[in-house]
Amino acid sequence: MKHKFAIALMATIFLFNTTACDITEIENQNFATAVGVDYQDGKYHLYIQMLGLGSVAKSEGGEKAPPEVYVSESSGETFIDAFFKAYGTAQEKFLWAHVTAIVLSEAALEKGLDTVFDGLTRYYEFRPTPWIFGTKEPIIDILSTGGFFNQTSLNTILHSPESTYKQNSTIRPIKLNQFAREFFEPACTSYVPSLTINQTQWKKNKKSEPKLVFNGAFFLAGQKYKGYFSYDQLKGIRWLTPETVRAPLLLPNEKRPEFLAVLDRQSVKIHPEKQGESFRFKILYLANGIVSNRIRNNTIKVGAMEEYTKKGVIKEIRQLYQLGLENDIDFLNLEHQLYRHYHSDWEKLKDQQNLLNKDSLEAIEAHITLEHSGSFKNRKITIRE
Repeated sequence: MKHKFAIALMATIFLFNTTACDITEIENQNFATAVGVDYQDGKYHLYIQMLGLGSVAKSEGGEKAPPEVYVSESSGETFIDAFFKAYGTAQEKFLWAHVTAIVLSEAALEKGLDTVFDGLTRYYEFRPTPWIFGTKEPIIDILSTGGFFNQTSLNTILHSPESTYKQNSTIRPIKLNQFAREFFEPACTSYVPSLTINQTQWKKNKKSEPKLVFNGAFFLAGQKYKGYFSYDQLKGIRWLTPETVRAPLLLPNEKRPEFLAVLDRQSVKIHPEKQGESFRFKILYLANGIVSNRIRNNTIKVGAMEEYTKKGVIKEIRQLYQLGLENDIDFLNLEHQLYRHYHSDWEKLKDQQNLLNKDSLEAIEAHITLEHSGSFKNRKITIRE
């Protein structure tokens, strides 16, 4: 009996000692929250963002400490070599399980992502779910930009892009595991959002307050970098993205707008049709929406509003397709439809330079229902385009 009691007592003491050690270790670890990658002068440059725990969690008095953001820069001959260079000045052990954002420079994208993927997926602490972005800005500036009201970058689109995307779906944010799936998928064109810093839109006590914003996207296909395009060039991509939640459209055009339609609950289907030795594609677009704003003192029937909205969506999709032909990029992922549904034909056609041409996109059919349009829904007007 005494022997059993002694064993239980020793086990309890060991448990308390172990718990105390774990708490001490957690308090003294470096919690990495974001990783940036650049490639310059034949070397990988690694940026590590850390946030002070006091600026994330409230104290007993209910107040947060002023935001503390540390950004480390190290370089190495390989991607992982740069990590080991960062360890030299870390002072405490790094914990990588809380990394929720990865930022890649355009030079890193051009260099290729095989080494980066290999490094991030080989070490067990890195999770496959961080958001992934590209940028033309200095990465240290992106990682150092904070949120509102002295909040850290955890409260920005760098770490939480989905909340603002639900209000205004422009460029789709994407996580590392989804991007990797698209990146390695044959005949698939993928992209990562481009982050920049808006220095003028917000003021804090009449002083400029920099804020992160999406300004375009970097495209990759066949595991190679294809180029950067601004959001103004890519507006049609939101109508082809399943993740789109809510997107506005000025109609009949931005130069002479009459009303603003906001579309949601959209569905897109692409149908390949074999015609001889080639394929042509039809796109079916379905969406509901509302008329959010009448810009001029004119009126228009709901049916006419729906017709202008259809024309606006179709126009942006066709402009995106034409941009793809000019830059040899399959923005609409038409070839991937062949790979999925006509694989044997795709094997025969994949090496043809003119697999997609100006006649490949045969038709775009749009069905849009505007559910309500406010107090002016029954009035009439003729809109001049």
